[in-house]
Amino acid sequence: MRPLFRLSIFWRRFLNIRLFIPFILVLFLVFEMTGKAGKTFAANLEPPKIVIIEFHGLKKDIIQDNLASLPHFRELIQGTGDKQSYIQLSNVFTTIPAASVPACTSMYTGLHPQNTGVVSTIWFDRKSTKVRTMISYGQQRINRILTENNVKTLYDYVGAAGKTSLNTMLMIDKGADWSIKSGLFFWGNSLTVAIFKNRKWFPDPWYMDHKTISGALTGHLFSYRKSLSGMLNKKGTIPDVTVIQLLGMDIMSHHPGASLTKQNATIDEIQQQYAENVLDPQMGRLIRFFKTNGIFENTIFFLVSQQGSIKIEKHIPDNIVAACLKPAFKLPGHSKENPSSEAIVMPGACTKEIYLKNRGTRNWLHPPGLLTEVKTAIDLLMDDDTITESINAMVVRQYPGERNEGIVENDVWWGFDWQFYQNGSRSDKAFFNALLPLKSGLHHFELKDYISESLTRQYTRETTPDIKLINKKGHYFEVDFKKYGHHGSYYPEDTVLSFWIAGPGLNAMIPQRHTIASATSTLDLIPMVAYFLDIEQPTGIDGRNPLAGLRP
Repeated sequence: MRPLFRLSIFWRRFLNIRLFIPFILVLFLVFEMTGKAGKTFAANLEPPKIVIIEFHGLKKDIIQDNLASLPHFRELIQGTGDKQSYIQLSNVFTTIPAASVPACTSMYTGLHPQNTGVVSTIWFDRKSTKVRTMISYGQQRINRILTENNVKTLYDYVGAAGKTSLNTMLMIDKGADWSIKSGLFFWGNSLTVAIFKNRKWFPDPWYMDHKTISGALTGHLFSYRKSLSGMLNKKGTIPDVTVIQLLGMDIMSHHPGASLTKQNATIDEIQQQYAENVLDPQMGRLIRFFKTNGIFENTIFFLVSQQGSIKIEKHIPDNIVAACLKPAFKLPGHSKENPSSEAIVMPGACTKEIYLKNRGTRNWLHPPGLLTEVKTAIDLLMDDDTITESINAMVVRQYPGERNEGIVENDVWWGFDWQFYQNGSRSDKAFFNALLPLKSGLHHFELKDYISESLTRQYTRETTPDIKLINKKGHYFEVDFKKYGHHGSYYPEDTVLSFWIAGPGLNAMIPQRHTIASATSTLDLIPMVAYFLDIEQPTGIDGRNPLAGLRP
């Protein structure tokens, strides 16, 4: 009987297992489906790729006003069928000065110029008695200053969050994982093309932008592995943040060519034509590349600019200020160090910066005398009709707690009422009476509050000039009298921009369209990128996130 009993137990166990197998299979299928569902869910929540396209020198409404004739911009912003979400920031203020070097540095660090150390394109350093310029063959001077001052860039913040970045910028690549320089390779070639094409020794804008896009997509020479194609081939994906800087619009606005110059075209007309003929086809190349490689749907595009442009109405000889000061001040020669000079005049455009030495102490770090140096210089400037016909405002530096000449100094600048002073007795008393609170001296300007705040956040103690001349709109100090347009002024055409944030990747995060008309800043770029990457908002910067609350 025992064998039968054992058999009975065996069959009972077998039957139990046979019944249990379907249960195991069901559990397996549930876990498998859950795993796949989890993977799909995670994929849907994967942070989008960010592509920042900087159109250097693009004015505020050029894209918006011409979308009907810009099919690829229209697809990028509105999507096929005009159903895509986007965000337009319609009043983006750049930092002062609205010039390439300091404005770009501020935009990609989130800091005002005085906090980056890059206070202008060229300035005088009282401590070293040297004139510093950021233009160089290697284009690394900005990166070195940022490193010396322990200033982080967009790429540093992205890297600290475990993300990756690629850029094609001319001067700023500190912290980027991969950098494809547009400057050293493309600039020389585009100069050569310009000579044959336009008979001018100035870069050909189309060639430069076309080759910059090519560099980003496929690399150039030996940089394929760093390009987007190289990344896709090796890693199967692209960097989390890619910055493509297109300099052509700025160059076109400076030198639009013989035909547009002959037509006396406006800057808007020049930029519209360039956007239609050059930039829109380049956007088409980007869209095709991203679609072909299956990465278009998860990409958010930032379309940004760092300054606008204004047509030059009057060229002023760049050496005119130095010529005015020469009778009373020792000016520098060709030496880069200026310990024995008494006045340093920076090359200008819409402004002219004058640094004055205290001739009593012979020390550049000591404040110059208001009557002995500053008034003397202003008197010489007031005697020149070309200068007085061109300036809109003049500001004079203060030295709180460092100078005692019978007038309170508790700010960075005075506004100087030069017209009151010029038409009066020019006495010492009249000079002091012409020193006004900064905003009062900027009453001619539409953006006086913005200018006042920005001027106080441009320089450091060692780099602030003693006198700054601010020209009328369209009046520029220049060496090149053939230059057609310029930037760097304090007028809305230069300083107020618009940003677009768009692309199919935006739909998953912010499904509606938004226009932010309140004042924002180019300093806000880093916080906005952090917002979309779901990384920690940087602290200690001047920018903020104007998009907070838009995500459902």
